[in-house]
Amino acid sequence: MALTSAVANAAAAAAAAGAGKKAAQVQLQAELNTDDEWNKFINRDGLLVIDVYTEWCGPCIGMVGNLKKIKVELGGDNLHLAIAKSDTIECLKRFRKRSEPTWMFIAAGQLLNVVFGADAPRLARTIEQELQNEELARKGERERPKRAPHELTPPEQEVAEAKEKLQQERRAREEAAVEAARIMRRETRACRLETHFADVCPALVMPHAQKHLRKITDALEPHGVILADKCPILLGKDGVRVLGVEELELATEAAISAIAERPSLALLLKKTPEKDGDVIELCRRALYGDGVKTGDGEPNKKVPAEELRAESTPGVYVPADRHQRAAVLDLLFPKMVSSLVEPGPPPTAPHIALMFGAWQRRALLAVCDTSRLLHYGFFADASLTEPKLLAKNIEQYELRPEKDFSETIVLMIAVGLAAPELADPKDIPPQGPPEQLLALGPLHVSEDAVVGAEECAKFFPPGYSEPEPKPKQKPKKKKKTKRHETKEDLTEESNAQSQSIETGEPGESEAAVEGDNDGDAEVEGDVEGEGEVEEDGEDGEEQQAVDKATSPPPPAPH
Repeated sequence: MALTSAVANAAAAAAAAGAGKKAAQVQLQAELNTDDEWNKFINRDGLLVIDVYTEWCGPCIGMVGNLKKIKVELGGDNLHLAIAKSDTIECLKRFRKRSEPTWMFIAAGQLLNVVFGADAPRLARTIEQELQNEELARKGERERPKRAPHELTPPEQEVAEAKEKLQQERRAREEAAVEAARIMRRETRACRLETHFADVCPALVMPHAQKHLRKITDALEPHGVILADKCPILLGKDGVRVLGVEELELATEAAISAIAERPSLALLLKKTPEKDGDVIELCRRALYGDGVKTGDGEPNKKVPAEELRAESTPGVYVPADRHQRAAVLDLLFPKMVSSLVEPGPPPTAPHIALMFGAWQRRALLAVCDTSRLLHYGFFADASLTEPKLLAKNIEQYELRPEKDFSETIVLMIAVGLAAPELADPKDIPPQGPPEQLLALGPLHVSEDAVVGAEECAKFFPPGYSEPEPKPKQKPKKKKKTKRHETKEDLTEESNAQSQSIETGEPGESEAAVEGDNDGDAEVEGDVEGEGEVEEDGEDGEEQQAVDKATSPPPPAPH
């Protein structure tokens, strides 16, 4: 009995020791998911090695064994391991978009080092070196760096500066492309309007200066310019914003409040046939004094533009060049202009191309902001140089009987505005592709809007959005009318039937009935055969493992 009791006690002690050992193994690596857990852990003594991960990527499982071995052999109680989820810890937000393994080294609440990548030998060397440095710091022989965990290490700072430089270069290229497109649009519009309005110049008299219209016309008359038309106009904030782009003085808060809610007076000025020179230059010389030289000793006379000014708000505005003339004509006299010149095509916003697997189509279109989705289409593969179009919309694609893993969907996404100077700052979208689309794992993203324009031109050429012409329907053939049977035909048919009855041979109608009965028998046999085929088909569908239309491609074999 004593022996049995001793064995039982020994077994219990062994089980308790095993449980304690297992619990110690579990505690070798802590899990940090909240700010409180993070703040509590980084205040522990010793060297802290933290594997920072994101929810969509996960911690580095392959390094767990190496880290535990290093802790047992080198660190002991001076080395503490943990995994931290950057998605839910504010201090780690700079790591949320990274997919490579990230290791932070912290001691006494200060960030010592950051190592990227799953390089086991390098990580082991770094841990050994930092353990030695921490031992020296405890003895007072070495000073720890003063760096909070949310601050960047020198290598991180270099990478961030290099990335920022690339971002600045990218933005500069995109802004230059937008400005070049804007200048080209203005030049094209000015050339088209110039053919009809070469001797015409618009002008705008502000609300407070309308009573001085006679002064304006008197100043224009000596220069061969007459008033051809005038009309009151209420510009509103959008119209004032257009004027503010052309004339900076009209973009001030005082000018906007003075013009937006009160009607101004639009003038159409015209050069007389006998007068030479450009009508814009003549108007500017008469109202602004441009190009007028005063002699020595002569007093400087105030020009109408200065006399009509009310504090910081000008009293009259005249375009300074042909580009401004075209823009102001479109704004002040839209009906007159559109009757002679068709409106230009709307400008296209800067954009990029994002490519995904076609099996993601429903999730993409569900989360995509339709205001930024300019075009999309389905293509046979992931080729960027020679795309082969399959369907222009999801309805057409769903009608395809067969689908394949190689098929892709390409989205043309706006990453800015075509005319940001005319937009309200709150309406300007954030730069870069939408985060909700990047989270779905695109196969390709354009480098910037300049490269995106080139790529989208291949996927979505001019006329892509125009509806496809419907095929012409074939004209219906007229049905032949059955001719009326004559008495002679009826007599011949009755004689033939009487002869067949006498001889016992079946007539045409009986033969036809028998033929129909035979045909019905054949059809019934076919139907039974089809039923068997359908049953086999259902079994085949159950055996099919993957639906290529809505499932991701299988992983490549290693």
